Amino acid sequence: MAVLKKRAIKDGYEVTDELIFQEQISGLDAKKPIRKSLQDLMDAVEEHKVDVCYTFELTRISRDPYNLVERVKWFTDRKIPMYIYDAEMWTLDRETKEELEETTSYVFGAATYGKVEIRKMKERTMRGRNEVAKEGMYVGHLSDGYCVVKTERGKEIRVDEDREEVIHKIFDLYTQGNTIDRIAEYLNTNNIPSANSYRLNSPKFKGYQETYRRKGSVVPIKRVGIKWQGSTISNYLHNKWYMGERTYNKQTYYIEPIISTEQWRVVSAMLERNAISFRSKKESTKHPYLLSGLLFCGNCGRRMYGHFTGLNNHYYCSSVEEGVKCGLRGVSKENIEAAVALVVKQKGGLDVVEGKEGVVSNFFKVSPKEEKRLKEEIKTNNKLIAEYEKKSDELDKNYAEAVKQTVKHADDKNRVAVYESMIAEIEDEKINLNNKKYRLTQQNILNTKKLNVGSNADKILTKLMDERNLSTLRELFVTVIEKVHVFNLTPSINVIIINFVDGTKECFLYSYRLMKQKIKIFTRSLFYYDMRDNVLRYKDSSVIVDAKELIKTDPLLIPFERLEELTDKAKEQDAKYKEWRKKYNTGLPTTVPYVVKDETYKEISLKKKHLYNRKYKIKKHKKLTSEEKKQMLAEIDKELAFLSAKVKYLNREEAVKEYRKQKGNR
Repeated sequence: MAVLKKRAIKDGYEVTDELIFQEQISGLDAKKPIRKSLQDLMDAVEEHKVDVCYTFELTRISRDPYNLVERVKWFTDRKIPMYIYDAEMWTLDRETKEELEETTSYVFGAATYGKVEIRKMKERTMRGRNEVAKEGMYVGHLSDGYCVVKTERGKEIRVDEDREEVIHKIFDLYTQGNTIDRIAEYLNTNNIPSANSYRLNSPKFKGYQETYRRKGSVVPIKRVGIKWQGSTISNYLHNKWYMGERTYNKQTYYIEPIISTEQWRVVSAMLERNAISFRSKKESTKHPYLLSGLLFCGNCGRRMYGHFTGLNNHYYCSSVEEGVKCGLRGVSKENIEAAVALVVKQKGGLDVVEGKEGVVSNFFKVSPKEEKRLKEEIKTNNKLIAEYEKKSDELDKNYAEAVKQTVKHADDKNRVAVYESMIAEIEDEKINLNNKKYRLTQQNILNTKKLNVGSNADKILTKLMDERNLSTLRELFVTVIEKVHVFNLTPSINVIIINFVDGTKECFLYSYRLMKQKIKIFTRSLFYYDMRDNVLRYKDSSVIVDAKELIKTDPLLIPFERLEELTDKAKEQDAKYKEWRKKYNTGLPTTVPYVVKDETYKEISLKKKHLYNRKYKIKKHKKLTSEEKKQMLAEIDKELAFLSAKVKYLNREEAVKEYRKQKGNR
């Protein structure tokens, strides 16, 4: 600007500040049809405020060759001479206002050359940056957990020791079975700063701006006090920097890892498995289901998901969501969670429910010999997984080649048939490899879980005694339990089998109606559960045991307390639900033993519609007092609850079939 101003004054022109047009732009701005500063200059020309124009070089007008020629012509048509400083040329003769052929040729040449030069400049810049990234130097993005250290070589990327523990904690918590939202909640509760908050206060990131301005706005965006979010945790778990792979400009370079390859594989498998989970994110994060991911259906082997209604919260088989009902009845969320907590308490010698101190048994410890075996098995599995991945890459290449040949020789039916057969074989082999990788990865997840039992159980139990909250109890479940299976022994009695990570099992009977809040543990009893025939048998004689008689005559039933008692909020909620039940209790059974005719459905629907209309009229009534309205509405609500209960548990399709069948027989 100073150089151009000096030249204009030397040529005898007056330069005012309002006629100096400058703008600092980015690459995105350069792609716009016209920039603000250039538009202001063109407006000044239209208002006859400008006699001549000075520019340092042609690229200041435009970097696009077509736009450049068009805009220079725009000034030429309006008889405004333009001086190009670096070429020392005028576009028009200042006296005659005629176009100079030499300058016109230069403009066309510079426009074409400029486009080529810009492309070459980008290539040279990216080539230099790639070399910098290859040597482990800082360029572009810097992930949390790493910092820049100035050395003789330049700005090197190193592991940030102050953040390394945070990264390890995130991956460890996820490996233990915590959801990304629970991990974010844990980090916020323990006042662990996010990446932005940490960099603001760390001397390693001196000059890190506290605020930045959104493009096109003057409002600063604060970076202080930013909390952890579930989406942030997900980005961390997917970030390959932490396993030693840094991607820059679509190329991968090595960087010092923070997380081991074994743990990365386990986390990746868990992320893939959870991505296709049947549980909705909204429901699973809003209400804590302590056995989510651990509870499985005994009929079909599918996972069970939690369904929150407020009154009757249950776990159901995911076959219901998939539309292929396997027939397993749901189990009460509150009861099964409390029963499993009781069994874990007895297994570990610790009263989890009441919070009393106890002695942790050897169940929570892994022997050195077993630890060595598990680590060797994990290494072996990782080698096999790496081999399978190489084979998978080779199959992908063969598959692509076979498809290419099929298209190439489309006219030759015999050759096409051969290649199609090859494609089918490759697809089958790929599926087989993926299944093998999945099984090995699942085995590694279980082995990692077993190894973590010894190091994590004591901490979790101590934390549970101090805090006594459900999220900590969930951590304990994930740490010591492999799977929990639910079987319907009878319509009202369930068999629950808990598989612990040490290979042992605990079985117990549970029935909401017959046993209420009690269970019968029978792992070490005189009888066992026969999965094939779905019956209880005596161990010696294999005679079938009558479960109902056993429950009635056995005095050694173990009572348990619901886990909601652990929190004050849950106490208030439970009291609210009990009051609701008491107020609107209809006295009807949970299932209606008779078949309802189609006419009954219509009759009840009309009654409910009539009652809803009455409610609306009462609310709008002006002569009734608030107390009278409240009393009348309560009576209507009770009647509506009675009608809803009468048809709520009926399967209408089956009822209609049965009714037609009986009608046909008559």
